[in-house]
Amino acid sequence: MRAAAGGALAVRRRVFVDKYWSGTMAAMAWMLAAALTVGADGAPPQGWVAVDPPKTEAELRCANVSRDRWNVEVAGADVQLRPASRSRRTTMVGAALRDGALIGHNHGEFGGSIEWWPRDGGARFELLHVNPVAWTLYRGEAVVAEGLIHLGTDRGAVLRFERRDGRRWRIHRLAELDAAPVAALRESEDRWLLLLSDGLVRVDLASGQAQRLYRNPDWTYLAPDTIRPLGAGWLLGSARGAIRLEPAAGGGYRERLWVPRECASLQPQCSCGDA
Repeated sequence: MRAAAGGALAVRRRVFVDKYWSGTMAAMAWMLAAALTVGADGAPPQGWVAVDPPKTEAELRCANVSRDRWNVEVAGADVQLRPASRSRRTTMVGAALRDGALIGHNHGEFGGSIEWWPRDGGARFELLHVNPVAWTLYRGEAVVAEGLIHLGTDRGAVLRFERRDGRRWRIHRLAELDAAPVAALRESEDRWLLLLSDGLVRVDLASGQAQRLYRNPDWTYLAPDTIRPLGAGWLLGSARGAIRLEPAAGGGYRERLWVPRECASLQPQCSCGDA
């Protein structure tokens, strides 16, 4: 009887594993199928259209509460759009150096920190009251973009971590930002592009000069949080779809919103599934 019971239990476990595996594979297949490739000419993916970004109070409200969110990714030579979650995220940022790592934790309005973890198990340090978002290396030194947007707060800075010797650090405020950074894109040896809560800024890593490229306060409703280069401009993953920025003939940049064709109207339906 005990052997029979054990055999039945083994069968039930095998069935559970098979169902779990098939379900996991189906979910992974759906996620892969859900990725949409941007046209080779920089046009929206098949079945998508470019519309004017939301401007009215009703359109902005819809964008703010929409269940639709898209990330922009790179797969090989392709730029792709993939469905994303609007759930609250705690982010961790890591800058790996030859003898240790700077680990940043960002809990939004609940605080954040940057810690130094040496490989040899030596002395650590912790920088508090920062919200690290992205990092890069410049001439062997870690550079971190940090900031926060919450209620009436919208601020940011770029920090450079200078090694004084094997144990000591000096932290410089390389650049002050007038809005919170959300994501970053390294453009060249000296240029770091930051996606802010309300636009784009280019930081010169050598001088610390921050150049505003674009500003749109309405982005706080669309909340873009991923960015990839596309042609002479950029594509940003956001609520409702993706923001396309490209140089305008008269200077500056032209903004369009890419959305699925079947829900091109930005209101009264706030999510594509409601259309």
